[in-house]
Amino acid sequence: MALFKSFLLGDVRKSVANVTMYAGANGYSIARGKRNTVRNPRTPAQLTQRAKLKTLEEVSRYFAPAAVLGFPGRKGGSTFYNAFVSSNMAAVTVDENYEPTIDFEKLKCAAGSLQNGKVTITVDEENGKVMVSQEAQTRWNTVANPTDVLHVVVYEKTKKEMIVEACRNRKEAGSTSIAMDEGWSKENLVFYAFMLSKDKRKASNSVTVRPE
Repeated sequence: MALFKSFLLGDVRKSVANVTMYAGANGYSIARGKRNTVRNPRTPAQLTQRAKLKTLEEVSRYFAPAAVLGFPGRKGGSTFYNAFVSSNMAAVTVDENYEPTIDFEKLKCAAGSLQNGKVTITVDEENGKVMVSQEAQTRWNTVANPTDVLHVVVYEKTKKEMIVEACRNRKEAGSTSIAMDEGWSKENLVFYAFMLSKDKRKASNSVTVRPE
C-alpha cells in the first residue's frame, strides 16, 4: 500500500493493471495492489461442513414432527430447523471422500433445561406394538413439574417414518402402547424420549432409549 498526492490526477478512484487507487484522508490517495490469487472456498473444512449441513437438512424433514415440539426455546427468528441442525452437527461424521454418516443414537430431537423422566421401552414385533413403561415422580422443582408430559419418538431408519407419542405426565406411572406402522422392523427402529411442559414452552434434552 502507498500514500501519494497527485495534482494531475486529483482524487483517483480507479484500477490500473494490478493496482487499485482510491481517495484517502487529508487529500492523499491510496494505492493498493490486488491479490494475484483468489481464496479457494472449497477447503477440506468447508467441504466437511457442507456435507454435514446437507445431511442434517435432509434428516430434519423426517424429524420435523419431533423437532417442532422438542426445540421450543428458540430465540429471535430461529426456526426448529436451525435448532435441530445446530444441536446435531456432532452426530454426523464425514470420511475422506466427504461422504457423511449419521449416528442416530447421538441425534437430538429435543433440547432444554427440564429434567428427564424414567422410561423403559420394549418391542412386541409379533403384534406390531411398542410398549412404553413410565415411572412416577414424587419430587418437584423448577425443572420438574408434575404436569410435564413424556413424549416418545419412534423412528424407522430405512422407511424414514416417525411416530411421536405423548404419554403420561410425571406424577403418573403406567404403560402406553404405540402401534407400529406396517412393514416396520425392530432392527431399524430408534427411540428417543423427552419431557415437555404442559404449555409446550419448555423441553428436556432428548435421550436415546435402547429397547429391552
